[in-house]
Amino acid sequence: MKKARSLLALIGLFIFCIMPQSAVADEVYPGEEMFLFQLGYFLPSFDTKLRVDNANGTIGDEVNLEDDLGFKHETTTIMGNATWRMSPRNRLSLGYFGFHRGSDHVLNKDITIGDNTYAAGATVSSAIDFTVIPISYSFSFIKTDEWEFAGTFGLQWSTITFDANGSATVGGAGGAAHARADAVAPLPLIGLDLTYYIFPEWSVGGNIGVFSYKVAASNMDFQGNIATANVNTDWWFSNYVGAGLAVNWFSFDVDVEGAKWKGSFNYQYLGPQIYLTGRF
Repeated sequence: MKKARSLLALIGLFIFCIMPQSAVADEVYPGEEMFLFQLGYFLPSFDTKLRVDNANGTIGDEVNLEDDLGFKHETTTIMGNATWRMSPRNRLSLGYFGFHRGSDHVLNKDITIGDNTYAAGATVSSAIDFTVIPISYSFSFIKTDEWEFAGTFGLQWSTITFDANGSATVGGAGGAAHARADAVAPLPLIGLDLTYYIFPEWSVGGNIGVFSYKVAASNMDFQGNIATANVNTDWWFSNYVGAGLAVNWFSFDVDVEGAKWKGSFNYQYLGPQIYLTGRF
């Protein structure tokens, strides 16, 4: 927690220091800033399922990471986002968030992951790393002093790595076993974004995004669905620095066919986010 607070303070100081002196002298009006930065804490609750098929094409078991492998439902992470308003109606955004989750768990049933079958009673150490870098372009169809309504198009550049270690049966022989699956998924997303400026210091808004996709990339094929929704409110306690609160929901359902992973991955999260924001 101390490390995160220090990081937020440094980001705030950095934003202030890089402001041009002309920007410090002028008022920044809502929706007219050139650059907007956000950095904050996210506390999501997960529901995660995956399946890893073996090299011969035999279907593996669908594994619920929380129920079957003992992963915690909640975790925390830092999320960041930067937006460049190129012109009054055109914006580019780049974000980042990622999770590392792991567990040591005694299985209560047999589970097949890839070529390995982990028996009930075995202790399995498993971990999953999931990183998302959203990149988007927005065009404002409506832009007034009180309202801004925009359409967005972008990519959710996702990387997923799953590892499981423990005693397992492989081809009838027992022993220590390691299962691993990797995927890089550049997934398109289209959506709508709405902001209402109640006062110059206070705004509320939200966005939704959906896509049904079939993508071939990096010797790997993906098909499935992605959906996201967000509601938020921002309060500016100075001309350049504010704070916000949001609730984020995300659903990601993909079938994977590649050299390093054949199977499926499905996860959903829902949770609050608090953040500092700066503009100039």
